[in-house]
Amino acid sequence: MGPLSKADAARILVVEDDASLRRLLEMRLTLDGYATRAAEDGVDALAVLDDWTADVVVADVMMPHLSGLSLCRAMREQPRLAHIPVILLTARNFDDEIEAVVKLGGVTFMNKPFDAEALNNALRNALGDHAVTSA
Repeated sequence: MGPLSKADAARILVVEDDASLRRLLEMRLTLDGYATRAAEDGVDALAVLDDWTADVVVADVMMPHLSGLSLCRAMREQPRLAHIPVILLTARNFDDEIEAVVKLGGVTFMNKPFDAEALNNALRNALGDHAVTSA
């Protein structure tokens, strides 16, 4: 199977308050064939999602203004966003608050630092049939 056209590429929203990590994730995902947008916190992410529908959201847990956990809760409360899978990235230990958000459904938890291949696997699982297949 050849590379997907940009129109067919899975759409990934990267939500990360660390600017260098946000740019790195965006570049990596773009090189892997995904269409990406970025936001620096949960408030910005919700604004992006008003105009652009993501297939998956990759979000840091600990961010100013609106955390990744609060972003997940807000997305699950909006019918238009409730189905979008979320991959949470964090250096924080898995705790009761993270567990409660994961139980909302469609949420995957990954520890930082994360391996690029592990993130790709999580994206493929989240995307199902819309996943980018590497050559």
